[in-house]
Amino acid sequence: MAAKNQPSIGIAVAIVVTGIYFYLAENRLHAISILILITLIGGTWDSFLTSQQVLVFDSGMIAPYLAPTWIIAMWLSFATTINVAFRWLYQKYILAFVLGAISGPLAYQAGAALGAVNIPDNMTANTFLAAGWGILMPLFAFIAETIENRTTNRVETNEY
Repeated sequence: MAAKNQPSIGIAVAIVVTGIYFYLAENRLHAISILILITLIGGTWDSFLTSQQVLVFDSGMIAPYLAPTWIIAMWLSFATTINVAFRWLYQKYILAFVLGAISGPLAYQAGAALGAVNIPDNMTANTFLAAGWGILMPLFAFIAETIENRTTNRVETNEY
């Protein structure tokens, strides 16, 4: 809804989705760890792109060098998918890189087409987005897998 200058609707949806994910999570410590780490990393990445004016947003801005609040909420929602929809990327880091490098720029171009973000220079933006998402997607798979394995290993070996 940021394209319609109503970012609060998207934020509310993200909070509801995250709440449902957290409620249904088998291991809430695992879930909150993934949510926090991915949201912080993703929000930092988009804040960098915002501060460099690779991406320009019209709504939800707190400061000109930070990603808008609704983007942070989208990262929170995205974090709920890593150990569910993207679990198949665990230990498939090259595939995760390719998926991120292709889908990242496409997602932002779709957002630009909807009017949610302005992209002053498509070549620069697509280069940054492909490189960033190419790194972030395998990183997120690694983070989720590592957290899940630590939790599983502790349960199996009774290490508390």
